[in-house]
Amino acid sequence: MSRLTKSLQCFTTVWLLTAVFGCGTTATQDSHPLLSNSASDAVARVYFLRSDPGFRGVMGNAFKISLANQELLTIAKGEYTLVYLKPYAGEVSVESSTVVNQGGINTQMKVKESQPFAFDESETYYIAFKETPRGYVPYTLSEDAARKLAIDLQPVGNAISEPL
Repeated sequence: MSRLTKSLQCFTTVWLLTAVFGCGTTATQDSHPLLSNSASDAVARVYFLRSDPGFRGVMGNAFKISLANQELLTIAKGEYTLVYLKPYAGEVSVESSTVVNQGGINTQMKVKESQPFAFDESETYYIAFKETPRGYVPYTLSEDAARKLAIDLQPVGNAISEPL
């Protein structure tokens, strides 16, 4: 086997593994100033739920969720997580990837959508994401709707010990 063929096989394997598994995972930024390490009466319990609508190209990549202009977590499709937040009123932003056509050339770019939210202590919230042509917009779900959505999702982080 030639050196070029081996190199091409190696490149193809790495590319395929990246394409299949490189979509990202759900992870919380433990250093976020609004994040609390434990569930107490002084925190809001916020579930973030992201459905898996199937193949969406780069829109299927994990996206970032920010509060107070600082990244709180990344969330992968088909997963949900629970975070304990100090009381907060302000924007919840979602930064995701999309492809736009610029001068006849498709280009991947990051887009950001935001919505105002208020998280009060001792309350539980359920946030999901609606796909738009530009990216994802966060919105509030009822507890019943969140439980139905969570049936097809994988719990991650605190949601493993406190599933819906």
